[in-house]
Amino acid sequence: MSSFLLLFFVLFSCQQSEKKVQEKKENETVITEKFSKPDFKINQLELREENSLTDFYSQNIRLLDNLRYSPVTIFTDKEKKEYLIAYQYEGDVKNSFSCFELGYLKDDPKLERDFGKTKYDNFKTESGLKLGMTSEEITNLKGTDFKVEKKSKEEIIRYTIDNPDDPKIKQYEMPPYFMEFYLKDNRLYKIIFGFEYP
Repeated sequence: MSSFLLLFFVLFSCQQSEKKVQEKKENETVITEKFSKPDFKINQLELREENSLTDFYSQNIRLLDNLRYSPVTIFTDKEKKEYLIAYQYEGDVKNSFSCFELGYLKDDPKLERDFGKTKYDNFKTESGLKLGMTSEEITNLKGTDFKVEKKSKEEIIRYTIDNPDDPKIKQYEMPPYFMEFYLKDNRLYKIIFGFEYP
């Protein structure tokens, strides 16, 4: 009889313990860090800041139509390995840009025509983002509040700030801010960031 009571007690205790674990799991909240680390610069060129162009590139620029969805100007690093496309949206003032695209020149042969060669060894943002990084390095810099789209060996990591009253973007009075990171075999080969096209 005592062994029966002991068995009953053990089973009852295990069941109660399992219920507590389940209750704890149901009551736990997963905390994800909100994306609060947007970038606005590549080297010395800053989004929506027309005066930054003279520090970045001293020569006249040429805007190209029909290459992307808005007029753009193209820059390369001094070795012509990386490109930087600066998008000028309708309503932007002269030499002001609302979005940047960074990638490898070999990946987009259409870009090998009209570009301005800069003095920079490579392009990087103010937080240190640059081509060739891994997804872990990106999320260490930008946080965990992102969406991922996967296609075979490729993935796109996307961060957004949708609230126009967010203190980080409010001064720009623009549509939502975004950052997209394109990776192949866990290596960053393209970055697009700035403001959504209105």
